[in-house]
Amino acid sequence: MDASSLERVFARASVTLSLPALFDQLVVPLMVRLGDLWREGKLRVAHEHMATSMVRTILGDLLRGTDAADTAPGIIVAAPAGQAHEIGALMVAATAASEGWRVTHLGPNLPAEEIAGAAEQTHARAVALSIVYPSDDARLPSEIYLLSRYLSDEVALLVGGRSAGTYSATLNASRVVLIPDLPALRIQLERLRALA
Repeated sequence: MDASSLERVFARASVTLSLPALFDQLVVPLMVRLGDLWREGKLRVAHEHMATSMVRTILGDLLRGTDAADTAPGIIVAAPAGQAHEIGALMVAATAASEGWRVTHLGPNLPAEEIAGAAEQTHARAVALSIVYPSDDARLPSEIYLLSRYLSDEVALLVGGRSAGTYSATLNASRVVLIPDLPALRIQLERLRALA
């Protein structure tokens, strides 16, 4: 429960590490470890919430610190309806912004029609969804299916996150590009940008 120490660790890391290294070496391992310890009963919910709140603030600051040109390709980043965790989506948003994309981050638990509406209104080239928790949401396959139908064919639908693989049958049946990790996201964003 030492938020100030965690903040100092992040401050030092943000000065010494590049954004990809910060995510790959600190944020992702920290969030995975927190989730594992919580599931094992070794951390209380309050510990996980404190650390998650700190990480959310830091990622939000990173995202606000970027400024893309109006001509940059747009991307919508969200966690679909039923998905309550947004750290993965914030990492995707900050990664896309650092790659020169114009990012609209919508947060967690958003229905397909709202995500599609935002993509249309912002003329987004891609939509990225973060699927973390829960990993067994019966509503998620229909949300993904609806979103893939609502989006125009020119809009790429990228899906990743710790639990994305548990929905692989649904993802493979639609036009979704499964993104296994942030390095793969960077590669996919570069490909999409080259196609524009």
